[in-house]
Amino acid sequence: MMPRTFPAMLAVLTLSLLGTSAARAQGETIKVGVFDPDVLWKQTDIGKKYNADLTVTRDRLQAQIDQKTEELQTTRSKLRQQQQSLSMDKFAEMQKDILNRETELARLNEDATKEMKFQAGQFQGRFEEMLGKTVEAFGKEKGYALILTRGAVVYSASAIDINQYLIAKFNEMNKPPASTTAIPPRKPEAGKEPPKN
Repeated sequence: MMPRTFPAMLAVLTLSLLGTSAARAQGETIKVGVFDPDVLWKQTDIGKKYNADLTVTRDRLQAQIDQKTEELQTTRSKLRQQQQSLSMDKFAEMQKDILNRETELARLNEDATKEMKFQAGQFQGRFEEMLGKTVEAFGKEKGYALILTRGAVVYSASAIDINQYLIAKFNEMNKPPASTTAIPPRKPEAGKEPPKN
């Protein structure tokens, strides 16, 4: 999450102080809460699932890169060991093979970076949308006048930390998507008809 600029922060805090003064004048208590989006990203059910999915993607892509890197290193080592006994044509052929493998590895790294950024961006966009709706619903339900992110304030007392409450509300409002893997229908045993509906 990007921290707000100091002018924007000052405006928010000024509004907060004005609201507090008005509330005190009317004998009311204003409720202010502060939360850390990173905590919710790591501790909510959907945040955990998104992180797990990103880890699976990263490990898959890294395994592909490691394999191509090992193949390239093996080919280079083979060329070094055999270069004295290779014909000019065979030497040139192996050099070309190494060049092709280097190009393929560079392209694989680039594609992997793009895929990770794309998936992370999708997850972040969805999560931020859900988080915004959750904070709004929680604030209205609990009567909060102002809820700020941790990055928008210089200091806040632990008494107004609402991370755990928001985690519970987020999990209540947003359920992790069920697995999309379809279970194939069971085939009837030989000599038996499938059950009728």
